[in-house]
Order: sequence, then structure tokens, then C-alpha cells
Amino acid sequence: MPTSRWTRIVIALAAAAWALILLASGGSLKASWAEPLGYAATVVVLLLLAYDRWVWRWPVARRLSGRPVLHGTWRIELRTSYEARKEEVIRAYLIVRQTYSNISAAMLFDRSSSTSMSADLVVESGRWVLYYVFRSDKLTLEREGNPPARGAAQLTVATRPSTHLEGDYWMEHGTRGYVRTTGYIPALYDSYRSADAATYSLGIPE
Repeated sequence: MPTSRWTRIVIALAAAAWALILLASGGSLKASWAEPLGYAATVVVLLLLAYDRWVWRWPVARRLSGRPVLHGTWRIELRTSYEARKEEVIRAYLIVRQTYSNISAAMLFDRSSSTSMSADLVVESGRWVLYYVFRSDKLTLEREGNPPARGAAQLTVATRPSTHLEGDYWMEHGTRGYVRTTGYIPALYDSYRSADAATYSLGIPE
């Protein structure tokens, strides 16, 4: 669903187009123009929605916008300060659902999962950074002493030699850690087992 800002842009473009038509017609529109104008407006809205959902990811459009494409499943390595697993390198999967105007993130672990409550992709000092706030839930057999918790993540988008992510996360109960991606696939997965069975490339080539 496009954000409110994206919706305002669409409305502003439609209003500007209507104003130009009024000026060109000297302030009076013929009734016979109404139907084709309605069709034209529908086409414009559909094109904008198509751009928001798919077109912006195409190579030429992506270079013009400069926005990185993160949509897909990322295999990650995670290190945590959590006492029970602080000596491990934990494999997990970051699921990014992305349109031009919106982005969300979810993480799949062997013992838990998390879902973003809010997320944003911003430019800082010439680099793109993915920020998101999430809620983490343990699997049923792992919940004793591990209630649901909230956290946040800051992942820098690096582009050499291919697009990949790395950064930090922290939880409200004090746990923190570091993550980095080690593989990518455009498909989206909803379970750890299915994501773990997939074949990944090293990243998204530029």
C-alpha cells in the first residue's frame, strides 16, 4: 500500500494535469472530454501504481531513482551478546518486502522470528541505511523465560562488490548483536526451513 506521501504526490500530479487542461481550454471544458479524461486519469494512476510496485526495480529506472533494491530473502550471519548463544555464529534469514514507497522486514531464526512494526530506508552521508523497529517472538518450545520483546536494527547497504547489508541490532532487555548478509535470493519465504533449503547468490550485482 503506497504511503500517505506517495498518495499526496499522485493527487498533486492529477491536480496539476487538470489545471493545465483548464488553462489550455480557456477555462471551459466540453462535456465530450469528460469520458476520455476519466480514462486518461485511470491510466495515469495505474502507471504510477505499477511504478511503485515493480517498474522502479528495473535496471534503468533503478539507476535513475538511485534507490537500492532489497526486496527478497537475505541469508545472514548473526553474533549476539545473549549468554546462551554468544559463542555461536547464528544463521538466520532477513525477509524484505519492498515497493518504491514502502518497506518492511522480518527475520527467521531456528528458535524465533521477528516482524518489523515500522521501517524506513534513508540516505546518510551518501550511504543508504535500513532502519526498523521489530517485535520478536520465540517458538512455542522456546518461550519459557523468553517473553516477546521489542528491538531495533540499523543495517547499512553496501554496494561493492555486490549489494549486501551489515549492521547492528539491540533489544529492550539489553541483548545486542551484529549481522551481515552472506547470500541473496529474490524469492520471499515465510518459514525458516523453506528459506534454509534455498540456493543463494552472494548478493545483488550492481
